[in-house]
Amino acid sequence: MGRRQMADVLKTSSGRVRKKTGYHHGDLRNAIIEAVAKLIAKSHSLDFQLKEVGKMVGTSVPAIYRHFESKQDLLVETAIAGYVLQENYRSYALDQAGDMVLSRLLAVGYAYVHFARSHPGYFLLMKSMETEEILSSETYQAQRYKTIRLMDELVTECSSEGYFTDVEKDLVLAVLQAAAFGIANLYTADQLRYVAPGLIGQEDVVARLFKISLRAVLSEAGMRAVETVAGDPFQDIPNKPE
Repeated sequence: MGRRQMADVLKTSSGRVRKKTGYHHGDLRNAIIEAVAKLIAKSHSLDFQLKEVGKMVGTSVPAIYRHFESKQDLLVETAIAGYVLQENYRSYALDQAGDMVLSRLLAVGYAYVHFARSHPGYFLLMKSMETEEILSSETYQAQRYKTIRLMDELVTECSSEGYFTDVEKDLVLAVLQAAAFGIANLYTADQLRYVAPGLIGQEDVVARLFKISLRAVLSEAGMRAVETVAGDPFQDIPNKPE
């Protein structure tokens, strides 16, 4: 898949969202979910009304209830759709990373941040606003643990290659999560223009920040390897959604 085609894939979760059994208006259903994500991105809150969602997509509240049992059900499905979209980013990044395991580890981080930059509403719901209903969803939890398992496997493989200092695996995982979440929030909270305005517009800044963070736990072999890893694949995607 070319970069321009991939840009289109990364713009939306439409066509990749589970449909509720018995309903066939898939386009409307996906439009409702994406409208919710946009409302969350705008207000940084879950305090919206379904009539606002209906207005955005040109439908009625009763029509929304034909696809979702409640507002909480809609939030659960939006969070699930967000994970599907995040996985699209991750799959693309891993495809571009090649076989070097340290490149693949960084690729997952790049995907996390660029997903957050391009789809802040989904990101905020998934990472900062999870409701009890979302956390109780077996589908959502399966998606979350799939990501956790992948990171665990990549860190374990990097350790076997001698890329990390003699620190426990959980510390490495915590460093990576802190870096990914922190960098993502620089963008979703629009903090970069306050704390580091000189970095705005520098598309390689995500990769640079990750590498600086990762160096805290890299061995000498890891330091050498990180200079040869694949770059951030998202900075070259044309018309990248923001």
